[in-house]
Amino acid sequence: MNFSAFAFASPLTEAADARARAFIVARRHSRRVRLARHALELSVVGGVVALAGLALIHNLGRALRDVSFDGIGIEGGRITMDRPRLTGARPGGGGYNITAVKAMQDALHPGDVDLALIGGDIATPNREVSRLSASTGHYESANETLDLAGDVRLKNSRYQIFLRSVRIQFKQGEYVSKEPVKVRILPDTTITGDSFLVTNNGAEATFEGHVRTVINGKDAEMGATP
Repeated sequence: MNFSAFAFASPLTEAADARARAFIVARRHSRRVRLARHALELSVVGGVVALAGLALIHNLGRALRDVSFDGIGIEGGRITMDRPRLTGARPGGGGYNITAVKAMQDALHPGDVDLALIGGDIATPNREVSRLSASTGHYESANETLDLAGDVRLKNSRYQIFLRSVRIQFKQGEYVSKEPVKVRILPDTTITGDSFLVTNNGAEATFEGHVRTVINGKDAEMGATP
């Protein structure tokens, strides 16, 4: 004879099972609520960042009309630009085309840009082009000035200028440096001084301080930074 065993659950066991099921359901619900809350927080933060980014980019485009770049981002509340290019015209003709590896713009000063690893060309009204290079710089779009520092060099077919720092005022066609400068006028003249001022789009140059002129190609040191 076959016997079948049947186990009948007691009321206490059924109550315990019901509590366990309720606990599992509540835990799943709490997990879904936490996930939803995190998703909402992330969406809010993302929206704020996106709006801030759009505002910064809008200010950038409005303040820097003559700037183009390959890429843009936001770091620490500042706009960063990859491969920026600054262009503009000079009085009486000519213009400038300044490039950099990277640029940064502060939202509080949308018309100012910090530049790193700078190069570019500056053309005079008679179409003479000078090649520019510097380690760092700061561009102010309102008055079109460019402050350069760190192994600044300006070269063309007639001369080579080596500086520690210089301020270029594009509208006035002026270059001002309060630090030592060395100018090599090709082929065999070198002038050094403690500071200098260039006006009239490079047509006139004034040296101040301990000024020395060497007219001898053999004694002129080429390529040294003062």
